Amino acid sequence: MTHRYSLYLDLVRALAAFVVVIDHAPPLFDMPGAPRWGHQAVMVFFVLSGLVIGHVAQTRETTARVFLISRFARLWSVVVPALILTIVCDLAGRALGTVPDAYAHIHHDYPAIRAGALLLFLSETWVSIQPFSNGVVWSLCAEFWYYILFAAWAFIPPGRRRAAAATAAALLAGPKALVLLPVWLTGVALQRSPRLRAPSLPTATALFALGFATMGWVLATTSYNGPIGFMQRNIDPWIYLHLGQARVFWYDWLFGLVVAAHLWGARRIAEYLPLEAAQGAIRWCAGISFAAYLFHAPLLHLCAAFLPRTAGWGAVALTLAAIVLLGPPVERSKHWWRQTLERAVARWSPVPTR
Repeated sequence: MTHRYSLYLDLVRALAAFVVVIDHAPPLFDMPGAPRWGHQAVMVFFVLSGLVIGHVAQTRETTARVFLISRFARLWSVVVPALILTIVCDLAGRALGTVPDAYAHIHHDYPAIRAGALLLFLSETWVSIQPFSNGVVWSLCAEFWYYILFAAWAFIPPGRRRAAAATAAALLAGPKALVLLPVWLTGVALQRSPRLRAPSLPTATALFALGFATMGWVLATTSYNGPIGFMQRNIDPWIYLHLGQARVFWYDWLFGLVVAAHLWGARRIAEYLPLEAAQGAIRWCAGISFAAYLFHAPLLHLCAAFLPRTAGWGAVALTLAAIVLLGPPVERSKHWWRQTLERAVARWSPVPTR
Protein backbone atom coordinates (compact mmCIF):
# COMPACT_ATOMS: atom_id res chain seq x y z
CA MET A 1 0.00 0.00 0.00
CA THR A 2 1.80 3.07 -1.25
CA HIS A 3 1.54 6.50 0.31
CA ARG A 4 -0.61 7.91 -2.50
CA TYR A 5 -2.86 4.86 -2.61
CA SER A 6 -3.39 5.18 1.14
CA LEU A 7 -4.27 8.85 0.63
CA TYR A 8 -6.76 7.94 -2.08
CA LEU A 9 -8.44 5.39 0.17
CA ASP A 10 -8.70 8.03 2.90
CA LEU A 11 -10.27 10.44 0.42
CA VAL A 12 -12.87 7.84 -0.56
CA ARG A 13 -13.56 7.09 3.12
CA ALA A 14 -14.08 10.77 3.97
CA LEU A 15 -16.42 11.33 1.01
CA ALA A 16 -18.45 8.21 1.86
CA ALA A 17 -18.90 9.40 5.45
CA PHE A 18 -20.12 12.81 4.25
CA VAL A 19 -22.60 11.11 1.89
CA VAL A 20 -24.01 9.06 4.78
CA VAL A 21 -24.52 12.18 6.88
CA ILE A 22 -26.42 13.86 4.04
CA ASP A 23 -28.51 10.73 3.43
CA HIS A 24 -30.06 10.70 6.91
CA ALA A 25 -31.21 14.32 6.91
CA PRO A 26 -34.14 14.16 4.38
CA PRO A 27 -36.30 11.82 6.52
CA LEU A 28 -36.22 14.50 9.24
CA PHE A 29 -36.27 17.66 7.10
CA ASP A 30 -37.70 18.86 3.79
CA MET A 31 -34.64 18.69 1.52
CA PRO A 32 -35.74 18.27 -2.11
CA GLY A 33 -32.87 17.24 -4.33
CA ALA A 34 -30.64 16.01 -1.51
CA PRO A 35 -28.88 12.78 -2.60
CA ARG A 36 -29.95 9.54 -0.91
CA TRP A 37 -26.81 7.49 -1.41
CA GLY A 38 -26.20 6.34 2.14
CA HIS A 39 -26.70 2.63 1.50
CA GLN A 40 -24.29 2.65 -1.42
CA ALA A 41 -21.76 4.54 0.72
CA VAL A 42 -21.96 1.76 3.31
CA MET A 43 -21.09 -0.76 0.59
CA VAL A 44 -18.06 1.39 -0.20
CA PHE A 45 -17.15 1.28 3.50
CA PHE A 46 -17.43 -2.53 3.47
CA VAL A 47 -15.03 -2.87 0.54
CA LEU A 48 -12.61 -0.38 2.10
CA SER A 49 -12.80 -2.20 5.43
CA GLY A 50 -12.00 -5.58 3.89
CA LEU A 51 -9.06 -4.08 2.02
CA VAL A 52 -7.64 -2.34 5.10
CA ILE A 53 -8.15 -5.37 7.38
CA GLY A 54 -6.40 -7.56 4.83
CA HIS A 55 -3.51 -5.09 4.86
CA VAL A 56 -3.07 -4.64 8.62
CA ALA A 57 -3.29 -8.39 9.22
CA GLN A 58 -0.31 -8.82 6.89
CA THR A 59 1.76 -5.94 8.24
CA ARG A 60 1.04 -4.69 11.78
CA GLU A 61 -1.49 -7.02 13.39
CA THR A 62 0.02 -10.37 12.54
CA THR A 63 -1.19 -12.39 15.55
CA ALA A 64 -4.71 -13.12 16.72
CA ARG A 65 -4.18 -11.33 20.01
CA VAL A 66 -2.80 -8.12 18.53
CA PHE A 67 -5.43 -8.17 15.78
CA LEU A 68 -8.37 -8.62 18.15
CA ILE A 69 -7.10 -6.08 20.70
CA SER A 70 -6.67 -3.54 17.91
CA ARG A 71 -10.13 -4.21 16.50
CA PHE A 72 -11.88 -3.94 19.86
CA ALA A 73 -9.93 -0.78 20.70
CA ARG A 74 -10.79 0.78 17.36
CA LEU A 75 -14.48 0.02 17.65
CA TRP A 76 -15.10 0.70 21.34
CA SER A 77 -13.15 3.99 21.17
CA VAL A 78 -15.99 5.32 19.00
CA VAL A 79 -18.94 3.08 19.93
CA VAL A 80 -18.87 3.96 23.63
CA PRO A 81 -18.84 7.77 23.03
CA ALA A 82 -21.48 7.30 20.32
CA LEU A 83 -23.76 5.48 22.74
CA ILE A 84 -23.30 8.17 25.39
CA LEU A 85 -23.91 10.92 22.83
CA THR A 86 -27.04 9.14 21.58
CA ILE A 87 -28.51 8.84 25.07
CA VAL A 88 -27.74 12.49 25.91
CA CYS A 89 -29.11 13.81 22.60
CA ASP A 90 -32.26 11.71 22.80
CA LEU A 91 -32.99 12.67 26.40
CA ALA A 92 -32.45 16.36 25.63
CA GLY A 93 -34.45 16.28 22.42
CA ARG A 94 -37.40 14.44 23.94
CA ALA A 95 -37.47 16.52 27.14
CA LEU A 96 -36.75 19.98 25.74
CA GLY A 97 -37.47 19.79 22.03
CA THR A 98 -40.33 21.71 20.46
CA VAL A 99 -40.92 19.24 17.60
CA PRO A 100 -42.14 15.95 19.13
CA ASP A 101 -42.35 14.25 15.73
CA ALA A 102 -38.54 14.10 15.64
CA TYR A 103 -38.69 10.94 17.80
CA ALA A 104 -42.02 9.59 16.61
CA HIS A 105 -40.50 6.40 15.20
CA ILE A 106 -37.68 5.95 17.72
CA HIS A 107 -38.06 3.25 20.38
CA HIS A 108 -36.63 3.89 23.84
CA ASP A 109 -37.95 0.88 25.73
CA TYR A 110 -35.58 -1.75 27.21
CA PRO A 111 -32.68 0.72 27.37
CA ALA A 112 -30.24 -1.74 29.00
CA ILE A 113 -30.84 -4.30 26.26
CA ARG A 114 -30.44 -1.74 23.50
CA ALA A 115 -27.21 -0.39 24.98
CA GLY A 116 -25.81 -3.83 25.76
CA ALA A 117 -26.59 -5.16 22.29
CA LEU A 118 -24.62 -2.32 20.74
CA LEU A 119 -21.62 -2.69 23.06
CA LEU A 120 -21.50 -6.42 22.25
CA PHE A 121 -22.18 -5.81 18.52
CA LEU A 122 -25.39 -7.83 18.61
CA SER A 123 -27.80 -5.12 17.48
CA GLU A 124 -28.47 -6.82 14.13
CA THR A 125 -27.78 -10.49 14.86
CA TRP A 126 -31.16 -12.11 14.25
CA VAL A 127 -33.54 -9.30 15.19
CA SER A 128 -32.98 -5.57 15.00
CA ILE A 129 -32.33 -3.96 18.39
CA GLN A 130 -31.82 -0.34 17.43
CA PRO A 131 -29.89 1.72 20.00
CA PHE A 132 -32.40 4.56 20.29
CA SER A 133 -31.97 7.10 17.45
CA ASN A 134 -28.70 5.63 16.17
CA GLY A 135 -29.93 3.16 13.59
CA VAL A 136 -26.80 3.40 11.45
CA VAL A 137 -24.96 0.98 13.76
CA TRP A 138 -26.37 -1.95 11.80
CA SER A 139 -23.37 -1.92 9.46
CA LEU A 140 -20.86 -1.64 12.29
CA CYS A 141 -22.34 -4.69 14.01
CA ALA A 142 -22.07 -6.64 10.76
CA GLU A 143 -18.50 -5.47 10.25
CA PHE A 144 -17.45 -6.58 13.72
CA TRP A 145 -18.41 -10.17 12.95
CA TYR A 146 -16.57 -9.96 9.64
CA TYR A 147 -13.46 -9.19 11.71
CA ILE A 148 -14.08 -12.23 13.89
CA LEU A 149 -14.67 -14.51 10.90
CA PHE A 150 -11.51 -13.17 9.27
CA ALA A 151 -9.51 -13.77 12.46
CA ALA A 152 -10.74 -17.37 12.61
CA TRP A 153 -9.64 -17.94 9.02
CA ALA A 154 -6.34 -16.03 9.20
CA PHE A 155 -5.02 -17.00 12.62
CA ILE A 156 -6.44 -20.43 13.52
CA PRO A 157 -4.96 -23.47 11.73
CA PRO A 158 -7.40 -25.58 9.68
CA GLY A 159 -9.30 -28.04 11.82
CA ARG A 160 -12.04 -28.29 14.39
CA ARG A 161 -11.06 -25.16 16.33
CA ARG A 162 -11.26 -23.01 13.22
CA ALA A 163 -14.58 -24.58 12.20
CA ALA A 164 -16.04 -24.08 15.68
CA ALA A 165 -14.88 -20.45 15.89
CA ALA A 166 -16.18 -19.63 12.41
CA THR A 167 -19.52 -21.35 13.09
CA ALA A 168 -20.01 -19.48 16.36
CA ALA A 169 -19.15 -16.16 14.70
CA ALA A 170 -21.52 -16.88 11.81
CA LEU A 171 -24.38 -17.69 14.19
CA LEU A 172 -23.80 -14.50 16.16
CA ALA A 173 -23.47 -12.45 12.98
CA GLY A 174 -26.90 -13.50 11.78
CA PRO A 175 -28.30 -13.82 8.26
CA LYS A 176 -28.35 -10.12 7.35
CA ALA A 177 -24.64 -9.73 7.96
CA LEU A 178 -23.78 -13.02 6.26
CA VAL A 179 -25.56 -12.22 3.01
CA LEU A 180 -23.53 -8.99 2.76
CA LEU A 181 -20.25 -10.69 3.67
CA PRO A 182 -19.24 -11.13 -0.02
CA VAL A 183 -19.11 -7.32 -0.37
CA TRP A 184 -16.57 -7.12 2.46
CA LEU A 185 -14.63 -10.08 1.08
CA THR A 186 -14.08 -8.31 -2.24
CA GLY A 187 -11.90 -5.85 -0.33
CA VAL A 188 -10.00 -8.68 1.37
CA ALA A 189 -9.41 -10.38 -1.98
CA LEU A 190 -8.26 -7.10 -3.51
CA GLN A 191 -5.53 -6.82 -0.87
CA ARG A 192 -4.48 -10.44 -0.36
CA SER A 193 -4.63 -11.90 -3.86
CA PRO A 194 -1.20 -11.72 -5.57
CA ARG A 195 -2.89 -11.55 -8.97
CA LEU A 196 -4.62 -8.30 -8.03
CA ARG A 197 -1.59 -6.46 -6.70
CA ALA A 198 -0.29 -4.44 -9.64
CA PRO A 199 -2.43 -4.08 -12.79
CA SER A 200 -0.80 -2.69 -15.90
CA LEU A 201 -1.35 0.99 -16.58
CA PRO A 202 -3.87 0.44 -19.42
CA THR A 203 -5.81 -2.08 -17.30
CA ALA A 204 -5.71 0.19 -14.27
CA THR A 205 -6.93 3.15 -16.32
CA ALA A 206 -9.85 1.14 -17.70
CA LEU A 207 -10.80 -0.24 -14.27
CA PHE A 208 -10.53 3.15 -12.60
CA ALA A 209 -12.61 4.94 -15.24
CA LEU A 210 -15.17 2.17 -15.74
CA GLY A 211 -15.65 1.72 -12.01
CA PHE A 212 -16.06 5.45 -11.49
CA ALA A 213 -18.53 5.76 -14.37
CA THR A 214 -20.57 2.74 -13.23
CA MET A 215 -20.78 4.00 -9.66
CA GLY A 216 -21.88 7.37 -11.00
CA TRP A 217 -24.55 5.71 -13.13
CA VAL A 218 -25.87 3.69 -10.17
CA LEU A 219 -26.15 6.82 -8.05
CA ALA A 220 -27.48 9.17 -10.73
CA THR A 221 -30.19 6.83 -12.03
CA THR A 222 -31.46 5.47 -8.69
CA SER A 223 -30.95 2.02 -10.17
CA TYR A 224 -31.48 0.43 -6.75
CA ASN A 225 -35.21 1.08 -7.07
CA GLY A 226 -35.58 -1.74 -9.60
CA PRO A 227 -34.03 -4.47 -7.42
CA ILE A 228 -35.94 -3.21 -4.38
CA GLY A 229 -39.22 -3.47 -6.30
CA PHE A 230 -38.27 -6.93 -7.57
CA MET A 231 -37.62 -8.18 -4.03
CA GLN A 232 -40.87 -6.67 -2.76
CA ARG A 233 -42.83 -8.52 -5.41
CA ASN A 234 -41.06 -11.86 -5.31
CA ILE A 235 -40.19 -12.76 -1.73
CA ASP A 236 -42.27 -13.28 1.37
CA PRO A 237 -43.14 -9.95 3.07
CA TRP A 238 -41.84 -11.22 6.44
CA ILE A 239 -38.48 -12.14 4.91
CA TYR A 240 -38.31 -8.82 3.07
CA LEU A 241 -39.00 -6.91 6.28
CA HIS A 242 -36.42 -8.79 8.35
CA LEU A 243 -33.69 -8.57 5.72
CA GLY A 244 -33.59 -4.86 6.52
CA GLN A 245 -30.65 -3.16 4.83
CA ALA A 246 -29.70 -6.46 3.17
CA ARG A 247 -32.94 -6.73 1.20
CA VAL A 248 -31.16 -6.36 -2.16
CA PHE A 249 -27.97 -8.17 -1.16
CA TRP A 250 -27.38 -9.60 -4.62
CA TYR A 251 -27.35 -6.12 -6.13
CA ASP A 252 -25.03 -4.99 -3.34
CA TRP A 253 -22.65 -7.78 -4.42
CA LEU A 254 -22.56 -6.32 -7.92
CA PHE A 255 -22.04 -2.81 -6.63
CA GLY A 256 -19.28 -4.08 -4.36
CA LEU A 257 -17.51 -5.62 -7.35
CA VAL A 258 -17.71 -2.28 -9.17
CA VAL A 259 -16.22 -0.48 -6.16
CA ALA A 260 -13.46 -3.09 -5.89
CA ALA A 261 -12.68 -2.76 -9.60
CA HIS A 262 -12.36 1.01 -9.20
CA LEU A 263 -10.08 0.63 -6.18
CA TRP A 264 -8.00 -1.96 -8.02
CA GLY A 265 -7.41 0.50 -10.81
CA ALA A 266 -6.76 3.25 -8.27
CA ARG A 267 -3.84 1.24 -6.91
CA ARG A 268 -1.91 2.30 -10.01
CA ILE A 269 -3.71 5.51 -10.99
CA ALA A 270 -3.31 7.07 -7.54
CA GLU A 271 0.42 7.34 -8.18
CA TYR A 272 -0.35 9.96 -10.84
CA LEU A 273 -2.75 12.04 -8.73
CA PRO A 274 -1.40 15.12 -6.89
CA LEU A 275 -2.95 14.05 -3.60
CA GLU A 276 -0.11 15.36 -1.45
CA ALA A 277 -1.34 18.90 -2.07
CA ALA A 278 -4.35 18.15 0.14
CA GLN A 279 -2.74 15.51 2.32
CA GLY A 280 -3.41 17.26 5.63
CA ALA A 281 -7.08 17.85 4.88
CA ILE A 282 -7.61 14.33 3.56
CA ARG A 283 -5.99 12.65 6.56
CA TRP A 284 -7.88 14.88 9.00
CA CYS A 285 -11.27 14.27 7.38
CA ALA A 286 -10.65 10.54 7.14
CA GLY A 287 -9.57 10.55 10.78
CA ILE A 288 -12.97 11.76 11.96
CA SER A 289 -14.98 9.75 9.38
CA PHE A 290 -15.70 6.96 11.88
CA ALA A 291 -16.98 9.47 14.41
CA ALA A 292 -18.99 11.19 11.68
CA TYR A 293 -20.62 7.90 10.81
CA LEU A 294 -21.64 7.02 14.37
CA PHE A 295 -22.39 10.49 15.72
CA HIS A 296 -24.49 12.08 13.00
CA ALA A 297 -27.84 10.30 13.50
CA PRO A 298 -28.50 11.38 17.12
CA LEU A 299 -27.20 14.87 16.33
CA LEU A 300 -29.58 15.20 13.38
CA HIS A 301 -32.49 14.01 15.51
CA LEU A 302 -31.56 16.54 18.17
CA CYS A 303 -31.59 19.29 15.52
CA ALA A 304 -34.94 18.04 14.26
CA ALA A 305 -36.38 18.37 17.77
CA PHE A 306 -35.72 22.13 17.75
CA LEU A 307 -35.60 23.28 14.13
CA PRO A 308 -38.36 23.58 11.50
CA ARG A 309 -38.48 21.06 8.69
CA THR A 310 -37.20 23.67 6.25
CA ALA A 311 -33.88 23.98 8.12
CA GLY A 312 -32.35 20.77 6.77
CA TRP A 313 -29.09 22.15 5.48
CA GLY A 314 -28.66 24.18 8.63
CA ALA A 315 -29.10 21.00 10.66
CA VAL A 316 -26.46 19.28 8.52
CA ALA A 317 -24.08 22.19 9.10
CA LEU A 318 -24.65 22.08 12.88
CA THR A 319 -24.16 18.31 12.88
CA LEU A 320 -20.90 18.57 10.98
CA ALA A 321 -19.71 21.34 13.32
CA ALA A 322 -20.35 19.11 16.34
CA ILE A 323 -18.51 16.24 14.65
CA VAL A 324 -15.55 18.51 13.95
CA LEU A 325 -15.36 19.28 17.68
CA LEU A 326 -16.00 15.77 18.99
CA GLY A 327 -14.23 13.68 16.36
CA PRO A 328 -10.52 14.42 17.02
CA PRO A 329 -10.47 13.62 20.77
CA VAL A 330 -12.49 10.48 20.16
CA GLU A 331 -10.08 9.43 17.41
CA ARG A 332 -7.11 9.93 19.74
CA SER A 333 -8.74 7.82 22.47
CA LYS A 334 -8.15 4.60 20.52
CA HIS A 335 -4.58 4.53 21.82
CA TRP A 336 -5.85 4.59 25.41
CA TRP A 337 -8.31 1.81 24.62
CA ARG A 338 -5.57 -0.32 23.07
CA GLN A 339 -3.26 0.13 26.04
CA THR A 340 -6.09 -0.62 28.48
CA LEU A 341 -7.07 -3.79 26.64
CA GLU A 342 -3.45 -4.91 26.38
CA ARG A 343 -3.03 -4.54 30.15
CA ALA A 344 -6.29 -6.40 30.77
CA VAL A 345 -5.25 -9.28 28.53
CA ALA A 346 -1.77 -9.42 30.06
CA ARG A 347 -3.36 -9.77 33.50
CA TRP A 348 -5.21 -12.88 32.40
CA SER A 349 -2.46 -14.48 30.36
CA PRO A 350 1.33 -14.72 30.78
CA VAL A 351 1.83 -14.86 27.02
CA PRO A 352 3.26 -11.57 25.62
CA THR A 353 0.84 -9.48 23.56
CA ARG A 354 3.53 -8.79 20.94
